[in-house]
Amino acid sequence: MTATTIFLGILSLAHLVLVLLLIPVIRQVISTAKQAETTLTNIDKELPKLLATTQETAEELQILTASINSKIEKTDNLFTEIGEASHLVAATSAILKDSLSPILIQLAGVTSGFKAFTTFFRR
Repeated sequence: MTATTIFLGILSLAHLVLVLLLIPVIRQVISTAKQAETTLTNIDKELPKLLATTQETAEELQILTASINSKIEKTDNLFTEIGEASHLVAATSAILKDSLSPILIQLAGVTSGFKAFTTFFRR
């Protein structure tokens, strides 16, 4: 036996061990590839449904946002009108107070005078 024969024997034995070790690895790679293919098939089936649902949700959110914005604008208008109405009530109250107060004071004075007059003549 020569050194070349021994070397070739060792090389063949190492090659056999390497092949025997690679067989389970190759089987696992094949199994993983099949699972990946199954997963991708499921994703291909479910993705259009998910995208359609997402699109519907986005459209509903747009409608909801538009509705909320519209109601906020109406609420802003309402508060503006309430503010203007309160200013009108305050102005009307001031006008009535300024114009009616002197008349009421005079009327109260006349009433007090009349009461004093009738009380004086009753005695």
